[in-house]
Amino acid sequence: MRRRIWIAALLLVAAVFSVRILVVAQDLPGLAAAARLETLKDDLPRLRAFLARMPKGADLHMHLSGAVYAERLIAFAAADGLCLRKADMTFVPPPTGAALGVPCGPDPALVPVAEAIAGWRGQGTYDQIVNAFSMRWFLPTPAVPSGHDQFFGTFSRFNAATGGADWEQTLARAAEMTLDQLRQYDAENVQYAELMATLFEGDDRRRMAQFVTRAAGDRPVTEADPAVLLAALKDNGLADLVAARARDLTALVARIDALRACGGGAARPGCGVAFRYIAQVNRNGPPAEVFAQTALSVALARALPSVVAGINYVGPEDFLVARRDYRAHMGWIGFLAGVDVPVALHAGELWLGLVPPDDLDFHIRAAVEVAGARRIGHGTAIAFERDMDGLLAEMARRGVTVEVALTSSDVILGVRGRAHPIHTYLSVGVPVTLATDDAGVSRIDLTHEYFRAAVDQGMGYGRLKAFAHAGIARSFLAEAEKARETARLDDAFTTFEREIAGAMPWTAKAKAVLRRALGPAG
Repeated sequence: MRRRIWIAALLLVAAVFSVRILVVAQDLPGLAAAARLETLKDDLPRLRAFLARMPKGADLHMHLSGAVYAERLIAFAAADGLCLRKADMTFVPPPTGAALGVPCGPDPALVPVAEAIAGWRGQGTYDQIVNAFSMRWFLPTPAVPSGHDQFFGTFSRFNAATGGADWEQTLARAAEMTLDQLRQYDAENVQYAELMATLFEGDDRRRMAQFVTRAAGDRPVTEADPAVLLAALKDNGLADLVAARARDLTALVARIDALRACGGGAARPGCGVAFRYIAQVNRNGPPAEVFAQTALSVALARALPSVVAGINYVGPEDFLVARRDYRAHMGWIGFLAGVDVPVALHAGELWLGLVPPDDLDFHIRAAVEVAGARRIGHGTAIAFERDMDGLLAEMARRGVTVEVALTSSDVILGVRGRAHPIHTYLSVGVPVTLATDDAGVSRIDLTHEYFRAAVDQGMGYGRLKAFAHAGIARSFLAEAEKARETARLDDAFTTFEREIAGAMPWTAKAKAVLRRALGPAG
């Protein structure tokens, strides 16, 4: 009897295990891809190639101007006839009224970019420009003592090449830069992007800011009733300015589509990538301009959701104005955006020592609870927030997503490896997706961020795949568009995993199945 019981028990275990193997084997391609990634962690060049082929969903946190590599910016500047100020390696427009034949004027400190890089003698200057516009070979100096200062200092050096002499030229350049990025994303299997860009000119912001200042009266703008400030903007042309900008952006997208030439089903570079713009607001401007630009950007997102997906505040969070006005900014966003305009915010892009302790303990919470942010960019300083666990639980409950940019956190804040809170967010169910931030300044691409997640953070294939899906699920697309992009992503993963599995020997696939079958359920 005892022997029969043992035999029955063994047969039952065998049956259960057989069923487990059959269930697990249904995802054989996915298991094969996961096993392949683990073996490649000892062969980093092949790991990079594997991740380049892997579908990566979306890049939800990228600044269009900062995404452009210096080499492309130099080409823009040379074609536009810009001048190089050699003292600080900065592009500047030609001086007004420059004499014929002397395009950059008589000042020897200014030379045409095209002339500065011409011939073999220009290589040294070319290299210096690339280094000045990026983190390439950066070494601290007394003048630029940190990666933080170098990173944020690059934008003022190359900004002249990202726009034009007038708004029409600026839009044309935006089309070129957008197309460049779409082609880059297509090449590394990214199917959707939200590109942060400034959508209102400085003249527009300054003109509208006058009405904000007047409406505030004797009170500081940061203490005035935002309803009164908004009413002043509406009474002085906000709707007309937004309508004009909506027409401009509609024409911009049409120009990009014409350049992509995706008709007829041709698989041309860039045609596999959908995109939207995020209207960015410089948080370090005068309060009246920040309010005006926020109101304009929110109104534009409401008027043209098929092009402008939402808003974001940009600029160093540790700068004086950003710190001084942070609470007012969050209140303005919450009031102006309401519940219908999606908000993503740079919040917690800070670290101990960069700012005083009392600037570390509330930024992420205010972005979530006051401004109503649906996504947080960086979120590096979560450990310093008051009641971190309570905030994490709230973020998980609300589905507030963290856009993690591993390279940016490293080069700007020096936060890398185990110090980075990515595992902390994941441990409590806060959604996470990977992002490039400023790929041109950092000299990276989105594949590199997946590479760092695998190598530096020990992430496996399942987790990386979840990051890719989160990029689509947490995008600011309408639900029908999300469903369509999710289906595209699922199809892309099916193809990728079958290709990986097809190239693996059957013994390796069998080991992968057995390993999963013997592991914990689920």
